[in-house]
Amino acid sequence: MVAHHIRARRRSIRFDGRTVTLSIATKSLGIVPDDAKHRFPAAKLTDVRHTAATWRKHGEIVFEAPGAPTEIVANVPLGADKLPGNVFRYEYPKRAKVAEFLEALAEARKK
Repeated sequence: MVAHHIRARRRSIRFDGRTVTLSIATKSLGIVPDDAKHRFPAAKLTDVRHTAATWRKHGEIVFEAPGAPTEIVANVPLGADKLPGNVFRYEYPKRAKVAEFLEALAEARKK
């Protein structure tokens, strides 16, 4: 299994074949950069909603799982999207990597 890693707008996702890790850039103490990590085991994901990116609009992946953080992450640095802790937004050029990631995630969820 090939590990997947995608970065976009101060968020990144990693998938090792069993667990999806969503890292979100945050500010601790107001200025010091930090990362908030949310982990979603593939076996426990109840739904993965995907809105594909177009050349005008960003794509989004929403991970639904028991206990998934759905509140908006407020302490993000400049240039980062204020999104819930279970959402990954990506740009149009990343759509091929995202397609590979979603395919690998679907295979892992079947097992």
